[in-house]
Amino acid sequence: MKLKLRNYKASLITLAAIGVLAISLTFTVWRLLAVGEDSRAGDSYSNLWEISQTQFEASVVAEALARTATGESFASPEETPGFRLAILIRRLSVLLEGEQKNLIGRVGAFESLQETYRRLTDAEPLLEKAIDAQTATRLRIQVHDLANQLRGIANQAMLLSHEEKAEKRSLYLRYVFESFAFIIGIAISAAFLVIRLLKGMQETTQARQLLKQEQELSDLVINNISDQGIVMFDAELRCLLWNPGMEDLLNIKPDQAVGQHMQDLDPIFAQADAIGSLMRATEGMSSIFENETSSPDGQERCLEINCFPVYMAERRLGIAFMRDVTEQWLARKQAERQNFDLEIKVLQRTAALRQAERRLIAAINSASEGFAAFDWTGKLLFANEQIWAAAPVSLWCQEEMGLSNFLQCFAMCEGADMRLVNAKSPFEEIELDLLVKKDTWARLSLTKADGATIFVRLTDISGYKQVAKVLESALERERETTNAYRNFVSMVSHQFRTPLAILDSSAQRILRRGAELTQDELVTRIQKIRNAGTRLTRLVESVLNAAKLDAGTIEVNPASSNLVDLVMDICERQREVSSQADIRFDVPDVPVRVYCDGMLIEQVVVNLLSNAIKYSGDTPIVEIKIWMDGSRAFCSVRDWGIGIPADEISKIFDRFYRARTATGIAGTGIGLNFAQRIMHLHGGDIQVESYEAAGSLFTFDLPIANADQAQQAA
Repeated sequence: MKLKLRNYKASLITLAAIGVLAISLTFTVWRLLAVGEDSRAGDSYSNLWEISQTQFEASVVAEALARTATGESFASPEETPGFRLAILIRRLSVLLEGEQKNLIGRVGAFESLQETYRRLTDAEPLLEKAIDAQTATRLRIQVHDLANQLRGIANQAMLLSHEEKAEKRSLYLRYVFESFAFIIGIAISAAFLVIRLLKGMQETTQARQLLKQEQELSDLVINNISDQGIVMFDAELRCLLWNPGMEDLLNIKPDQAVGQHMQDLDPIFAQADAIGSLMRATEGMSSIFENETSSPDGQERCLEINCFPVYMAERRLGIAFMRDVTEQWLARKQAERQNFDLEIKVLQRTAALRQAERRLIAAINSASEGFAAFDWTGKLLFANEQIWAAAPVSLWCQEEMGLSNFLQCFAMCEGADMRLVNAKSPFEEIELDLLVKKDTWARLSLTKADGATIFVRLTDISGYKQVAKVLESALERERETTNAYRNFVSMVSHQFRTPLAILDSSAQRILRRGAELTQDELVTRIQKIRNAGTRLTRLVESVLNAAKLDAGTIEVNPASSNLVDLVMDICERQREVSSQADIRFDVPDVPVRVYCDGMLIEQVVVNLLSNAIKYSGDTPIVEIKIWMDGSRAFCSVRDWGIGIPADEISKIFDRFYRARTATGIAGTGIGLNFAQRIMHLHGGDIQVESYEAAGSLFTFDLPIANADQAQQAA
């Protein structure tokens, strides 16, 4: 609860910092935009210049009218009153309609200036022709008054401009201080957010480490510990993990156990001592207890349960390891029951042991095996007649026989090693099968009974060796038979799919359409069924040939065949089961006669074509090309499918080998091996070029049957 409250407060503080940052940014941008807007306002100096120019033009017009009233002439048209008045009117229009309009309105002279503009506009036509002195004097007075008026407007505008500049200066200062305050807020908020971000990244890293630890622990518990049951639970004794070992012991599946209370899963966990051990584990204490119960088949059994505490992601958890100790438990009970009987039997067996010792010596002397005993230094204690009669001993150790001499007698036998030559005290245990003489094998065994006595046994195993040879030969034949049967079954499943699919497809079409089929369609479908049946018959023969191929007894019956017709017929049958495939051809217009066993070569083409379609996705495109070069004819099958990794191309012709790119796609891995072996029987080979995710190109070659055709191709 404290952790949740702390996270809640941290989230509120972070949101507040983000809000302060957003508000500060907004006000700062707004203030900057306001300053920019003010800076784009009209320049007072340009306005004053425009007013001054208009005043100047008014003065020039007044002077021109005065000269006109005195009767003076003008040297150029630009000095005439009409020309100067037109310029004055245009400048007045600029003042009344441009940016200066607002300025003139603020000084209160807009209406009077507009009235003057109207009167001058009305008087403009009068100046297009000669005017009298009285009219010129009257116009001069009006223009002179306009010049005085413009001078007053300029003075008032100058005063107004000074006042506005003072106001803007104070406003700009206020904007600067406000922006500075907002920038400080932005910096503080950004610093806080950066700190929170770094802390969040650190917490995320810690959380990932904890998650990784939990995952590693889970993998360890579930996948790596399989010899005992494991269950993990929380402080409320709710199951968090239930491994397959627990399922084997209690017959409860993980999806039935996880999330349930331990007391509800099995009576074992409902007992008071079990609940106490589980609770102590969540409190940090380990414990162990045994539970005597019955197995599902009614047999007595004992389960040992070890409980340990686990701390994970600031949580107190518990874990229990359960294993079946029935054998130890039963052994312990049986030992307790037999303890008393054993004490009695010891006395009885002591007496029997002495009697048995005498009988043993008698049996050793009469046994068919050679037997001898030596002390720890290699000195002979006793040996029966069979030891003395052994061929190497009778030849080399008649006078004195120590253990070293005895072992060296057998060093020249087949199957011996340097241990017999270098045998010295302290002797090591030895067991060897030796050919002591022709067709006579003996097993030489050297064992230490009590650290002081060394026993040597020499057993005739000639009969066993003969039987072992017979069994080994029979086992080899059995392996060959088993491999042949396995290959036969794999071949049937791999090669029979296409004709069976054609049979099923045609039969389903006839069943679905029934009476709607026309006679021609019915004949076509039945013919396909017959062809598929013929194909199955031929495949049975080919399977038998495959078995013969494995046994090395296959017969190849080569004859002249048209490779183009053979390949086209196979592609037509393949379209029956792979209608989505786009099979393209690049074949000669003339027949390509090759010398081969058509049935076997057909299996090669079927395998390459079906593989190209199978490993090319939902819309496969396969290109088949046939050409001649010299005395050989070539056929290639290209696809643009998943391809074969470069490091696996050399292995794809091995039996049962499949590239890693073929994972998840049905197949046995025998087709290419069988096809390659068929090509070897024809004196040819299958070449492959492939790139992962870019497709494969398989090419095989056959001898051309027609010599003229071979010469033409050359």
